[in-house]
Amino acid sequence: MDRKNALTPKVLADSLASRPTPKWMTAAGIIIGLILGYRAFVSLRAGLNSRFLFNAFMCLICVYGSGLSRRLYLSDIGVVREMRGWGKTARRVLPWGGVQSVSLAFRGDKMMAFFEAGSMGWKMLFSKDQERTVRDILEEALPDIEINVIERR
Repeated sequence: MDRKNALTPKVLADSLASRPTPKWMTAAGIIIGLILGYRAFVSLRAGLNSRFLFNAFMCLICVYGSGLSRRLYLSDIGVVREMRGWGKTARRVLPWGGVQSVSLAFRGDKMMAFFEAGSMGWKMLFSKDQERTVRDILEEALPDIEINVIERR
């Protein structure tokens, strides 16, 4: 097994918050960033240092922000929050062993899962269609923990 596959958790259930950034939004961010970069260059040539700094800063924010994506999912190692940006991945994992309780709340066609770990908790939004999959994962990963269900009336 290579190093990359050893470090990448297996995705068992993807949260609704895990939608990738749309291509048009990424392209718009890069185009606006390039326009602001050009304006920064023109401002520098004209000797307008304050405009240069503002445009250069905004250029960097637009280009950097266009490459970010966020992902939340249940994996074989626990609950995972992942932030990807321009070749780097920052991953935070709540291991299954650290989960003290799980609550499922339903509203409309959505299901919120709340994973409590000590004084903090992680929320994940799922489709109601994913309920059986999420329950199966939780029963396998957390057999000793009771799952609390909160129904909206």
